Amino acid sequence: MSSSGRADVLVLGSGPAALAAAAHLGEEGISVRLLAPDPEAPWPAEYAAWQGELPPFGDGGPFSHSWPSVLVGLGGSEEVVLDRGYGRIDKAALAEHLRARCARSGVTLTAAVASGVRHHPASSTLSTSAGEMSAALVVDATGHDPVLVRRPPHPPRAAQTAFGLTLELDGPSPFAPDRAVLMDWDDAHLGPDADHLPPSFLYAQPLGEGRLFVEETSLVARPPLPLPELERRLRLRLQALGVRGREMAVERCVIPMGGALPDPGQRVVGFGGAAGMVHPATGYLLPRVLAGAPSLARAVAGVLGADDSLPSEAARAGWQALWPADRRRRYALFRYGMEAMLTMDAPGTRAFFRAFFSLPESEWSAYLGDGGSTPRLLRTMLSAYRSAAPGVRGALRAPLTAGEGAQIARSFLPGGR
Repeated sequence: MSSSGRADVLVLGSGPAALAAAAHLGEEGISVRLLAPDPEAPWPAEYAAWQGELPPFGDGGPFSHSWPSVLVGLGGSEEVVLDRGYGRIDKAALAEHLRARCARSGVTLTAAVASGVRHHPASSTLSTSAGEMSAALVVDATGHDPVLVRRPPHPPRAAQTAFGLTLELDGPSPFAPDRAVLMDWDDAHLGPDADHLPPSFLYAQPLGEGRLFVEETSLVARPPLPLPELERRLRLRLQALGVRGREMAVERCVIPMGGALPDPGQRVVGFGGAAGMVHPATGYLLPRVLAGAPSLARAVAGVLGADDSLPSEAARAGWQALWPADRRRRYALFRYGMEAMLTMDAPGTRAFFRAFFSLPESEWSAYLGDGGSTPRLLRTMLSAYRSAAPGVRGALRAPLTAGEGAQIARSFLPGGR
């Protein structure tokens, strides 16, 4: 296809969201062109998920490493072990799998940078570094700061930030090889003023053969906790744990969370971070992307394949597939939870997770994974509230007096956003 040629759909991006959307659209019989500065660039971030959350792919499964349980540290020697399988995504295998599906379904990969779009009744024209390209529909999967998708600035987003290291250890690891550390909130290594600092936790994955991935993470903050501060904390923590080793790789991660959802009336359809699909209370995105791509593709193909259909109708169908009314309500509740976390200091955060992980697995896992209905999510949130200490309950009520309550109430009205 030439740079002036016409595709059914132009997909922008080269990450998991872009490749998943392109692959599923192609498999629906849609002609797709994927555009990115480097369509085959390696993905910089590491991904992880609970076992059972991802669709199968490849011969070896989705994980490069997996653990039958995870640990949550609550300060000092207090800890909770969650007997639920967790894994580190084999991102190279996932990328290869998605690119192979794109190739089989005829998706064209083009190295180009998109800069703008003009919409017409029957098509859209994309301005790119490789010339103008025309399509019935454009899908923007370029990440948290998308090229084309519009997103209201209010309410403001917060962010999860993390600084991580992959180490080749010089000595023994302090972590059990068959257990990942989901979060360890111990902050004794930060000195006597630790409880007055914005909270952060250790995330750790024993990788075998003397290798270890460790990451200091700020769950959510506004403004974001700076990466140099997280690096300082991680190095102090490793020193306190007696961990030494050669640094094989560094990860710096900033994940915007919460905020308003994109306008579903716009002609460009977002996907992944560009569509606000990050879980506002956890920062997880990949399971939602891989689960949402088939629905997006079916909705778009169903309209584009109909006689006399308009691209604007396909865009509406795509946005509706990603953000139906019940999912918008759940997003509002997750955003409420995020706003509550923003009010908690380090002791309050530890107390909250002590209550949260005392709930049955069916409740906390549905909240972390976004796998339940709105009524189920409400029951989980109420159970966590009842299980929490009085001080934590105050923090959980705080968003109600800060405007969040009214916004969430509006989301439960017919057609509410």
